[in-house]
Amino acid sequence: MIALALLGAGACVALGMSAANRLNLREAGLQTWENALLRMDAAVNNSAAPLVEVLRRGAADNLPVLLELISRLETRPASSASELLDRLPWEDTLLPAEKETINDCLTALFSPSLQTQSQALAYAQSQWRMYRQSCREARDKNVRLYTSLGWLGGAAVFILLC
Repeated sequence: MIALALLGAGACVALGMSAANRLNLREAGLQTWENALLRMDAAVNNSAAPLVEVLRRGAADNLPVLLELISRLETRPASSASELLDRLPWEDTLLPAEKETINDCLTALFSPSLQTQSQALAYAQSQWRMYRQSCREARDKNVRLYTSLGWLGGAAVFILLC
């Protein structure tokens, strides 16, 4: 009986840790994008680099989306930003709002105005800090929730079996 109670508690704690691990991976992906945005912002503000160079600096962490966009820009000129961005291989860890933020930012990078590019990158960076904070809070909440549920579930099974 005690073994069943411990098994139930362990299962719930393991679920919590699994959820936390998924959120850790998601947060790492968000961190990668945040670093890319910072590097692209530096490229735009410090040297007014061409678009491909801005993207190349952002892709330093081997972001598949940016690498694919660079490849497309180098193989054929862009007729429009949306044409290139619509078919990019997005990561599964990004939520639709996060994809939209990156898409809007990349679209603004096609603008000839440095001010527009800089504003889009600054906005994306502020959004990204908010996304990472939300991810951290969800991870912390899930770890506490599943740990508590594990102990309560284990105690309930123990009481029912005794």
